[in-house]
Amino acid sequence: MYNTLCVALVPLLAIGAGVLPASAQTTDQNRYYIQQMIELAANNDEHGLTATQQVLAQSPKPQPKDAVGARAAFERGRALLEQDQLDAALTALRQASQSDPSNVEALNYLGLAYRKLNRLPEAEAALQQTLALEPTRAVAWFQLAQVYGLQNDTRRAVGALANTYRFAENPMRAEEILRNIAENEAADTLRNAALDTLRLYKLPVATPIVPPLPTNPGIRPLNSRSRSTQAQRSAAS
Repeated sequence: MYNTLCVALVPLLAIGAGVLPASAQTTDQNRYYIQQMIELAANNDEHGLTATQQVLAQSPKPQPKDAVGARAAFERGRALLEQDQLDAALTALRQASQSDPSNVEALNYLGLAYRKLNRLPEAEAALQQTLALEPTRAVAWFQLAQVYGLQNDTRRAVGALANTYRFAENPMRAEEILRNIAENEAADTLRNAALDTLRLYKLPVATPIVPPLPTNPGIRPLNSRSRSTQAQRSAAS
């Protein structure tokens, strides 16, 4: 409770003291609201989540500096990302997001590039910027869940996956993705988070497949001759 209150007061205190510029104040506030959406989603608090989403949606949005140049840089970065040229893609996508910090697509792909490069804190920051612009963007929530899975943060992975399902345009497809992760994902954190999300929404969860137990090496089974002899003795008696 104390930690939560402190986090909530940080942007307000900064504003009062004149410590941070306006853009930094807004960024810190947006991060706080996104973390609140994660926590509320993990608790399945629909009322609180909706209220927080509305506050975030009404927060000030950045203005583009060079929208045309940003679109060109974004298309170049996306093409490079598809070719798995990660460093070059990252450079182009950073240029796009700096030229137009309101470009949701550029920020979303920037988060993906950072994640592929295993630069997880930067991936989280880019995806939070994406969600600050569009809080209902399911694909950004899904990418954020993967970041938290790689950080072994099950609680926040559950909240991000819960928002992925909540805001999905196709809930049946989202449920299919969750179930696929729950049944096939090798990483424990993300797999368990998907299971918890399915249970959170009372969606069917497949029974885990338990492999057959190996033969106990300390117990030697009867050979065929011994079984045959025992059967003959039993019949004779």
